[in-house]
Amino acid sequence: MEYTFRDCRLDDFDFLFDLKKQNFKWYVDKIWGWRDDEQKERLKNDLKDHLSHKKIILIDGCPAGVYASHITENGDFFINEISLLNEYQGKGIGRNILEKQLEENRKNNIRTILQVFKDNPAKRLYERLGFKIYGETETHYQMEVV
Repeated sequence: MEYTFRDCRLDDFDFLFDLKKQNFKWYVDKIWGWRDDEQKERLKNDLKDHLSHKKIILIDGCPAGVYASHITENGDFFINEISLLNEYQGKGIGRNILEKQLEENRKNNIRTILQVFKDNPAKRLYERLGFKIYGETETHYQMEVV
C-alpha cells in the first residue's frame, strides 16, 4: 500500500486525538486511567513542543496515521511514535516506514531508539527488525538498533 507524508499541523488535533484514543487508550487506562480532558491537554502540550517532529501518514491523500521522530542531544534517532488507524494496521505500512528509516540510519551510522508499552504487540515487529531491549521502566521497554 502506497503512502506519503505531510507535515503535521495544529488543525490535525482532532485526528491525532482520535488516533491516540484508538491505539493507546487501552494501555493508558490499564496503568493510569484514561481521561479525555487530561489526554487532550497532554496532546495540546505535545503539539506545542514537538509539532515539527510529527508527520501525518497519508494514504490516497487521507490521514491514516502519524510518524514522529527526532534526533536526541546524544545524536540518537528517537522514534517517538508510529501509529496507524486500525484499518491500515497489519498491511506492512509501519514496517516499511521503519525499514526505510533503519536503512538510512545504518548508512549514517546513527543509533535508532524507541520505547514501547511492555504489552504492546508491536514489540515483536521491532524485534524482527533488529531492535534489542537496552532498558525498561515500569511500563515500557526501551529498545535500540545500533
